[in-house]
Amino acid sequence: AEPAVKHGLVGCGDIVPHKESHRKQRLRKSAVGYDIPGAQTVFLKTFGCSHNSSDSEYMAGQLAEYGYGITEDFDSADIFLINSCTVKSPSEAHFRTLVTRAKDTGKPVVVAGCVPQGDRNAGWDDVSVIGVQHIDRVVEVVEQALRGNRVHLLSRDKRRQPGLDLPKIRRNPWIEIIPINTGCLNQCTYCKTKHARGQLSSWPVAEIVSRVQSVVQQGVKEIWITSEDTGAYGRDIGSNIAELLRAIAACLPQGVMLRLGMTNPPYILEHLDAMVEVLNHPNVYSFLHLPLQSASDRVLEVMRREYTVADFCLVVDTLREKVPGINIATDVICGFPSETEEEFEETLRLCQHYKFPFLHISQFYSRPGTPAARMKPVPTSMVKERSRKLTEVFESYSDSFASLVGTAQQVWVTERASDGVNLVGHTKTYAQVILDADEVSLGTSTLVSIVEAHKWSVRGRVLQSGAPSPGTSPALTSHKPPSVCPSARLRALW
Repeated sequence: AEPAVKHGLVGCGDIVPHKESHRKQRLRKSAVGYDIPGAQTVFLKTFGCSHNSSDSEYMAGQLAEYGYGITEDFDSADIFLINSCTVKSPSEAHFRTLVTRAKDTGKPVVVAGCVPQGDRNAGWDDVSVIGVQHIDRVVEVVEQALRGNRVHLLSRDKRRQPGLDLPKIRRNPWIEIIPINTGCLNQCTYCKTKHARGQLSSWPVAEIVSRVQSVVQQGVKEIWITSEDTGAYGRDIGSNIAELLRAIAACLPQGVMLRLGMTNPPYILEHLDAMVEVLNHPNVYSFLHLPLQSASDRVLEVMRREYTVADFCLVVDTLREKVPGINIATDVICGFPSETEEEFEETLRLCQHYKFPFLHISQFYSRPGTPAARMKPVPTSMVKERSRKLTEVFESYSDSFASLVGTAQQVWVTERASDGVNLVGHTKTYAQVILDADEVSLGTSTLVSIVEAHKWSVRGRVLQSGAPSPGTSPALTSHKPPSVCPSARLRALW
């Protein structure tokens, strides 16, 4: 049977949430000095993208360095820190439900992320708020909230960016997520993230490269660069994505891989040759997340996507021709306002043609305050029907990874499978490989024979047990998780 690893794996390396017994909670809370700031336990929950995940890891690191415990056990918390996402209505609804549940305990609540930043007047009077540019002040906000005060830090200034060298607890100790810019240059009519993250603001190349070098020395095996649009990087500081990627790739030792984040077609078109060069680099996964959204030029124009279907196809065709085996992920919105049946059929045909191995299908959700929210919607039943049809097309082919069967592939192993039994690695082309945990260790790169292919992954058998990539220094090949926080006072693992 196909392993239950459908949408990518929930891997936490060797870190597991800390859960205290009620007896231990009572003893800890009755101890002398418990009311001193830094002695309490913070429940931390994150919704949304990898950029949000990185923000939460930075906040966890700062809190832990100050002495706070970090937990995912709701009942053992003294205070709640909830990081939100505003991309889709369901995500925001789950966030608000959790906030209500937290407030019902009578304990302090701190909310962060794109929901409160993008909607400042939505009833945050009874909680504290950390804006997206103020994650470096999380200790101050938590301390004040525990004292019964409420703090709102929502100002936004392009000149104020938190540093990349803040303390951090990586949820997966083998993977470092590095934001390279925040905000974007687009004005998509359906997107509310722009309301929160604002205009493009990029970190300097030197600061990003310094962060990469630092975490590599800590033993990290995989770097993810992330932002709202990685392709737009540097346009506000006289740089560009090609310059950054070349600089990062140049400093990566063997055995450490780089994964690129989502990028929109217009910015990749300008640097297509450079992208081909970088994606062929031995330390860079041959993988790209390139949103389509619609295969109708008229719909793309209404969305204000600033590219045509021909632009999208040129990028895909060029990368598939010049980057051997590249895997491209894409996104489609079904039922955008005014989309006709004929226009949706164009999207179906394009997806049938390219057979993307990763296809993120979304029904259109109207986000308050966006131009699309004022447009006449497509009937809900029709939106669901289009989503169903596209899902059927996507599920109709299962041969995306069939060509790997019978081949030997180098695989970088950095995650635990969601079944809690197997380990997960990725090939150079970012195909997901399921491996027996008895055959290989986390944090290694190993040669694997691919024996089965499924819709979402392949199954591998280790040929070169637990071996690091040739040339990797001994300091970087330890099977122990790398350090995740500089503080010796970390009392609870997140």
